[in-house]
Amino acid sequence: MSGNYIKTAYSKLYSVSKGMDKTSLYTLDEYLSASGKKPRIYKKSEKNVDIVICKEDIPDVNLLRLGRSFPSALICSGANIPVSLIDKVKKQKTFSVIGLQKYLFFPQMETALNSCGFETLNLGPLRDDMPVCEPLLRNVKYVFLDMTSVKHSDYPWDGNENPNGFFANEICQIARYIGFSCDLKAVFIYGVPENGCPNVCSNLVAQVAWHIADAVANNIYENPQAEKQKGKLPDHFEHKIVDFCSHGDTLTFIMSAATGRWWMEVPVIKKNTTELVACTANDYQTACDGQVPMRWLYYYNRLNAM
Repeated sequence: MSGNYIKTAYSKLYSVSKGMDKTSLYTLDEYLSASGKKPRIYKKSEKNVDIVICKEDIPDVNLLRLGRSFPSALICSGANIPVSLIDKVKKQKTFSVIGLQKYLFFPQMETALNSCGFETLNLGPLRDDMPVCEPLLRNVKYVFLDMTSVKHSDYPWDGNENPNGFFANEICQIARYIGFSCDLKAVFIYGVPENGCPNVCSNLVAQVAWHIADAVANNIYENPQAEKQKGKLPDHFEHKIVDFCSHGDTLTFIMSAATGRWWMEVPVIKKNTTELVACTANDYQTACDGQVPMRWLYYYNRLNAM
């Protein structure tokens, strides 16, 4: 069974024990058995992130019992996006699809996702600036990662017919950003053959799992929105205010000196308040250059939609 080989390969990786302190690696059958009939409840004393090695196809979302609210992300090429997952997340506030290859992605699906207020990130812009995916992953609870989003030459399984896609090192970079999510509960890795998986593919899956676990072990939890509601941000959060002199408007950014994470304040007009939205240093630089960041405009429209 490929899942067992991956678990063995994972356990042999250097310094994996530190990541194991806060993560558990399961096959899908083991995870479903451990979950029982109710959504999983995580206690502070328990390992708090599950890495689940699934089979060729994305698992039935209804079997996973993710609960009522599950901010999530899908890492895939855009081919064969599961309709069952899209139907399940329609009522969620946070969902994104990362790594899309435009020629594999139906325009109707993109329209459907955008109409729900969900974000999509194509492979080209992502490859040019890998950290751009981090804000989309910062507060997700669940991630579905399709290994066939990796190009065939780097993931040479017969069932992977994708000539383009992520390089092996890029999918490991994505895995690290996943592990740095402040709310992560589980990662479901699929596109893994149940039998006959080449060793190089199994080893790559194990290394993806390692990057998630290592990031979880070294992560620093931050929630400036909650700290702000208490009345004062801790000292390691720095305010950066950009003044658009010609218009008399300002944009406020917050940067964590502890982690390098960035947020921007977006007004919520109907509530007469602001919401902190995850962003990158490039968004701040864009504002400094006199332009309103596209991510700010996206969330301004989304948060103030009638």
